[in-house]
Amino acid sequence: MMNEGVIEELRTFEEDQVWISDHIESLLGRYTDQWVAVQGGQIVASDPALDALWQKLPDPAHTCVEFVTREPLEMIL
Repeated sequence: MMNEGVIEELRTFEEDQVWISDHIESLLGRYTDQWVAVQGGQIVASDPALDALWQKLPDPAHTCVEFVTREPLEMIL
């Protein structure tokens, strides 16, 4: 069973993913073809290069990161 802290972190991460989805049109206007990092419904960093974005983050493991693009992304699971 997961402890309450882990559950809260997952809930926060999910909320940030939903925030990105809800705001994708405005994000596309400003961050097209860039990686964005979101914490608490706020953009905390952005960069066209993922490795450069990671360098900007104080806590990358607890940050929601998405690539903002109009192009459909292929995902391999």
